[in-house]
Amino acid sequence: MDRQARKEIEYALEQIRLKQEEGIETLYRVMGRVMLFVANGVVHDAHTAEDVVQESLLKVVMNIRQYRGGTNGYAWVCRIVRNTALNHRKSSAGRTWQELREFEGAAACSFEEKTETAVLVEQLMGELSEEMREMIYRKYFLDMTVREIGKELGKSKSYVSKVIVKAEEQMKRSLEKGVDKNK
Repeated sequence: MDRQARKEIEYALEQIRLKQEEGIETLYRVMGRVMLFVANGVVHDAHTAEDVVQESLLKVVMNIRQYRGGTNGYAWVCRIVRNTALNHRKSSAGRTWQELREFEGAAACSFEEKTETAVLVEQLMGELSEEMREMIYRKYFLDMTVREIGKELGKSKSYVSKVIVKAEEQMKRSLEKGVDKNK
């Protein structure tokens, strides 16, 4: 990748951080084909790859605070696309497609359940220390490996693993307390 393209990617990511629509347009102009190539390499379907790219752009916007300017923006965006594509592939593996009419009326219930889950996750994450929150977020929301998290945060793989296990146990205890209160 040439120096000019790297500068444009950094500019685009900075514009996204500043909530400027121009950033998304610039990022898509510079990296759209690469993003599509990466997504298609994982999902092996052009239409699905386009959906993955759109979802990835949304994730870039939502997670822009996680990107440290001046590092490798190209690699960061490609990793988001790759992980999004892998998640998409995992979620659709073995799924038998059913006719749309079988899902009529399910949307309202599904939305409520998702909203309740989102509130619960937010509460549980709020009980964690900043360090734990950061590591849990990277593992479960950015689909990073323990090794990748350690590398980005300057911590050992074993340290990251221990903190994540501790955070998971803390969240599990909080859930159990919440279930006991509801009985």
